[in-house]
Amino acid sequence: MVANKIPAIVCTASDLNFENDKHNLECLGIRITNRFSSGIAVIDYAKFNKLCLVIADNQLSDMSVIDLVHKLQNKLQNKFIPIVVISDRSERDFVLDIIAAGCTGFVIRPYHLKTLQEHIKNSLSLFYFNEIDDELLKNAMNDITKGNYDHAIESLNEIIDVEKKDAQYYFDLGNSYLLEEKFTKAIIAFNKALKINNLFIKAYKGLAEAYKGKNNIKKYKYYLSKCAEEYAKRDNFEEVKKLFIEILKVDPYSPNPYNNLGINLRKKGQYNLAIDAYRKALALDPKDENIYFNMAKAYFFMKQYADAKKFTLKALNLNPNFAVAETLLKNLNKKLKKYAQS
Repeated sequence: MVANKIPAIVCTASDLNFENDKHNLECLGIRITNRFSSGIAVIDYAKFNKLCLVIADNQLSDMSVIDLVHKLQNKLQNKFIPIVVISDRSERDFVLDIIAAGCTGFVIRPYHLKTLQEHIKNSLSLFYFNEIDDELLKNAMNDITKGNYDHAIESLNEIIDVEKKDAQYYFDLGNSYLLEEKFTKAIIAFNKALKINNLFIKAYKGLAEAYKGKNNIKKYKYYLSKCAEEYAKRDNFEEVKKLFIEILKVDPYSPNPYNNLGINLRKKGQYNLAIDAYRKALALDPKDENIYFNMAKAYFFMKQYADAKKFTLKALNLNPNFAVAETLLKNLNKKLKKYAQS
């Protein structure tokens, strides 16, 4: 495939699949550095080692390959990592789930060598997608270290203006391919959107640092918040936590990024996702009565009135003068009484 062999790790609990894939990967110029049978071993390895290419079988000893891909992408969200899944399962829902988890290639067993080669080639080519803006970001960050804040701000704003439009384009394109069941094209489009998204998250962080250097604390906080919001959308709790702590240092009343995400999801009717976001918001700030109240509202809209009452009471316990929570509680008591009588 290439003159210099590409290093890869292989994740499979099947000796038979490993021997077959090993032979084919070697034919393509792939050098296997490690083989793991369990997902947790791969995740531990990824904490301390650079991953150039991951080949993941759907047979693992401790978790589904969907969970593995999701966990890897969640831990390595600031970096791009090609993950090609080789699977003997091809049901539509399984394929959709593995795409959503973040694979960069999907090969169904039994496969032709050319098919595997094409998926690996597509995955590796994503490394070089958007190289010009990658370089622009790198130069902007160098400007910040040199104190050239205005020039850095100009470059970073240029990245954000262009990249947000491009990210939406590739995301919409990926959805179109999904509807047509062109899964390989959908994977490529979604991963381009993901890489662009990574870029403008870094640009937000860079803008925050530049404005901090200029002693513009208002804009420093604004761009830190934008960065935290994007990480919250991608469910990167550790990054959100770090940024939220920095934001609270300059504004102790700043809104919780996961609470904001929950509100937006609730407005879209995505109540289960909203509740998950609120739980993460509470992990950041367990003494905010507004988050408990928002959790109660999500349960209320789901008609899970007992749970809604539980969280309303928690909100009132933190703030006995919470008027809208008192109104919701009265409404809930009526609903529960009606259900008890029916």
